[in-house]
Amino acid sequence: MKTLAELFDRAAAAGTPVIAGDGTVTAAEIAAEAARVAGALRELGVRRGDRVAAWLPNLPQSLSLYAACGRLGAILVAVNTRFGAAEIADVVGRSEARVLVAATAPGDAGLAPLPDVQAASIRGLRHLVVVGAPPPAEPLWPHVENIAYDQMAAAPAMTGCDGGGSDLANIFTTSGTTSAPKFAAHRQDAVVGHACDVARTLEFGMDGAVSLQLLPFCGVFGFVQALAALAAPAPIVMPPAIDAEAAVGLARRHRATHLFASDDLIHRMLEAAPEARPFPDLRYCLFAGFNTWLTDLPARAEARGVPMIAPFGMSEVFAIFAARPADARHPDKHRAGGTLVNGEARVRVRDPETGDLLGDGETAELEISSPHMFAGYFGDPDATAAAMTPDGYLRTGDLGYTEPGNAFTYLQRIGDTLRLGGFLVAPAEIEAAVVAHPAVADAQVVAAGTAAGNRPVAFVIAATGGQVDEADVIAHCRGRLPKFKTPVRVAGIEAFPVTHGPNGTKVQRKRLRRMAEELLAEP
Repeated sequence: MKTLAELFDRAAAAGTPVIAGDGTVTAAEIAAEAARVAGALRELGVRRGDRVAAWLPNLPQSLSLYAACGRLGAILVAVNTRFGAAEIADVVGRSEARVLVAATAPGDAGLAPLPDVQAASIRGLRHLVVVGAPPPAEPLWPHVENIAYDQMAAAPAMTGCDGGGSDLANIFTTSGTTSAPKFAAHRQDAVVGHACDVARTLEFGMDGAVSLQLLPFCGVFGFVQALAALAAPAPIVMPPAIDAEAAVGLARRHRATHLFASDDLIHRMLEAAPEARPFPDLRYCLFAGFNTWLTDLPARAEARGVPMIAPFGMSEVFAIFAARPADARHPDKHRAGGTLVNGEARVRVRDPETGDLLGDGETAELEISSPHMFAGYFGDPDATAAAMTPDGYLRTGDLGYTEPGNAFTYLQRIGDTLRLGGFLVAPAEIEAAVVAHPAVADAQVVAAGTAAGNRPVAFVIAATGGQVDEADVIAHCRGRLPKFKTPVRVAGIEAFPVTHGPNGTKVQRKRLRRMAEELLAEP
């Protein structure tokens, strides 16, 4: 398979069910609706290469819209369902999307922020398509027409397929904490090829496979899960919004075998399911670790029969670029990274200071190559060139080391690494010592520059009902860490500054570094 049309047609021919909310639709119904939506989009003037922005929760219409864009050769622009007016305006405006498809309910998406979007920031937009309810009677912006999705879904079907394997299919915003993320663009053949790689590696085609789709399509983690299930094909259980207790019920009722989720969601699901082995049918549970206070989660989950695997992914190479075997020893499965899922993909490490390539086990910047990685940053050739090596490897900006067998371990973002006392130090090492103090519930550690060199500063959230004594925490760490790793300041904070992404919540460490510098500058 090379095109999205082929992928959806294959799932349709297999009769793959998609269980959404209180009802079930088949992949055949989704594909048929996609042909009608494609015809309606073409009547609106959408052609190959045009952008269609989707601000949608996990609904069957989300899949139909994507399949429709694939038939047209149009590019679906993923808009995080948690975005507000400023972020929506930025993504829709900079991508020059002609159509914005949004849902009124259910889930995170809604029309509430849209009136705050300034018309001048979305000059290229021509149509607002509303899913789930009649569109507003009056246009939100003078140059944009409102249309009901149901009207488009009843249009005459498009015959044939304009989209090819080499056409761009997706734009995902890069992760991080910047206000202007880059647009990672992917071709149809890369999307389909990677979906097939993941389906094979994670055995989505096994007898009785059922994929519980909790993560949103607007992030690569949830997107890859959905596409891998369609490629297998395997049934998809797809609630429109995430609720831990409801997810527990769905996992049990449908005997889910595959689950992708953030560490905090899995933690909440385990708390809502007190049984010793709450999910006996689960075979693959791939998780993203975002919370320092949940470092013990993989071991706790494994003890209750949840097969935890920490993969590696990023917007440029999709999620599940690498993953460890399900039968790997527990500590190995819980290290982010693993074996590359595509046999032609490659990974290496390069010392960013000397430029030398290093051998297995030596820590440096990860560089990766794959036939299924991104085509470039849409509209930003300079950023694309800067991200690539002359021989076609992506400079990830991640710290890690390679292992035998075309595998690697990811450690952290290079920008998060602390340079203390002449050494590179992982903040997690210091954070673990800080969190071990009984008064501390969670911690983030950054380095701040001083006249005597960089020094670690810890920001902590107090345990419930407790208070944090700075001197006591520092003394506690001094007994567990070398002097150069011991925090020189410990500051209480109600909540860490974060960016809400489609795959999880990431701490704004750059902002914490500024706060640490201000703290050390105090007399």
